[in-house]
Amino acid sequence: MSDSAPSSHSDSWLRKAKSTAKCVNLAWWLQNFNLPLTVIAILSSAIILTARYYEKLPSYFSTIAILTATIAIAGLLVWLYAKRRFEKPEESLVRIEEKMKLRNALSAAKAGVAPWPAPQPEVDNGLKWHLPRTLLPTLGSIAIIVASFFIPIGSYAETIANTPAPSALNDIESKLEMLKDEEIVQEDYIEDMEEKVEEIKQQDPAEWFSHSSLEAIDNLRENHDAAAGDMKENLKNAERALQSLQKHGDKLDQATKENLLNEFGKAVENLDTGNMKPNKELLDQLKKLDPNLLDQLTPEQLDQLRKNMREMAEKLKAQQGEGDGNEGEDGDGEGSNGDGAGGDEESESDGTGKGGLGRGPGHAPGLLGKEADKLGLGDAERLEPQDLKDTLPGDLLETTDGEHEIDKTDAKIRGGGNTENIGDGGERVWKNSLLPDEKKALKNFFK
Repeated sequence: MSDSAPSSHSDSWLRKAKSTAKCVNLAWWLQNFNLPLTVIAILSSAIILTARYYEKLPSYFSTIAILTATIAIAGLLVWLYAKRRFEKPEESLVRIEEKMKLRNALSAAKAGVAPWPAPQPEVDNGLKWHLPRTLLPTLGSIAIIVASFFIPIGSYAETIANTPAPSALNDIESKLEMLKDEEIVQEDYIEDMEEKVEEIKQQDPAEWFSHSSLEAIDNLRENHDAAAGDMKENLKNAERALQSLQKHGDKLDQATKENLLNEFGKAVENLDTGNMKPNKELLDQLKKLDPNLLDQLTPEQLDQLRKNMREMAEKLKAQQGEGDGNEGEDGDGEGSNGDGAGGDEESESDGTGKGGLGRGPGHAPGLLGKEADKLGLGDAERLEPQDLKDTLPGDLLETTDGEHEIDKTDAKIRGGGNTENIGDGGERVWKNSLLPDEKKALKNFFK
């Protein structure tokens, strides 16, 4: 009985020491683990939100498994780091006996030099959990991670769909859509332009209105407008040359005819080598057409070909924004400039002109409105006299213009009681009569 009692006493005190050591070590591990856990929570939340925004988040199960494994590995590394400073049960016995004032009784019993004291109902190890300080970082980290799964943030696709693209980019897309619907140009050009437009649209919407992006869009639009303008001009040149050869070929001299043939050939060559090419059917017809052998085609066929070229040129005006002015679609070509047979008569209308190449700017007269009557500034007018009965002293009655009357007689000295004499030499100089005080002042001044 005597041996079992000390054994039970030692087991009781050692269990209390081990429990105290575990509490101390757990608190020490949590203190070291809170900072890495907070960092992991913030980084994980940022990654989860980014993945959700770009719709690249794996399944929730996979994400939670990866996150749990990351936290476990971090906890293990922190435990290995904090293990060097963990408290042992022997050190916990010292903590208990110090708090309970047992005067080294437990340390002496552990060393075998004294019996174990009797266990007490309540053992005070001097430790007390501060739960807010201990658990707040852990709970906050968990809350951050959980919130990152449920915070509504939209998606990248929705942002692009709801962000208005630059107006210039929309303008290019609408022009390309019109070309595709009208089948004016070959598909290669449209596909190449659509790829460039799509490449710009794939950028972050926040970069659409940056300087570099806007400059790229402007360059793309300018290149498209230039290509459309070149194709339109080449179609017009080819149509005018063909029109003149068809209508007046037998009346033209050889030099004029050669110029028209060269003009037509150069226009067709430019259409074949330009960035924007007409549809394959029209281009093949122009390349196979021999202007020297127009008799092989019926007038209806030539008229239809020229009509197609004119209509295509008119449709290309929309690709450049504003038209070139008043360019009619005359059926027989008498008003064209191809051979000089026709002429543009000057309009005598007072309305606004349409301008155009060789037609002047088309400005309307009186752009600032109807001119008012001239005021006649600078003209001399006579003022009619008014009734003078209401005039007051000092009022200006009349202003006249006249010459001054100058007295050209010699100056004379007029003294009191003296006769009028004309001075000679220095006497002709005018002299002042000064008072004594004035003379004294002058003498003091000119000393």
